[in-house]
Amino acid sequence: MSVAVVHADTPEGRAALRAGAREASDRGQTLLVLAPLDDPTDSDAVAADVREVLGEGTWELITEVHNGDSVGTVVELLARSGAERAVVGSRGRTATGKFLLERGLQRMIIEAAVPVLVVKDE
Repeated sequence: MSVAVVHADTPEGRAALRAGAREASDRGQTLLVLAPLDDPTDSDAVAADVREVLGEGTWELITEVHNGDSVGTVVELLARSGAERAVVGSRGRTATGKFLLERGLQRMIIEAAVPVLVVKDE
């Protein structure tokens, strides 16, 4: 089995990569990095971002160009990946904001068929 992490080139995205790598290591599983792309040529930039945080060889990148619905693409990638858990980053928020998650994140949590671990920027 594997752990999937959703790529985002943000502080919270990097926190999710680190948390996903720890989760996969603790479980003795493969780490899959899921990335919905605006353009197929973005794949190399995503790989470079992940390499900067995790180094070489400890993860597998799975990408797909989305059709305007990046959350739907992530949910589809997650289902096809066979991962048993997903990790995603979220921004730190005010007291009120902590109660309300971002709309895309809420949708992913609802639509994902596996547990979703939400981490905030460290």
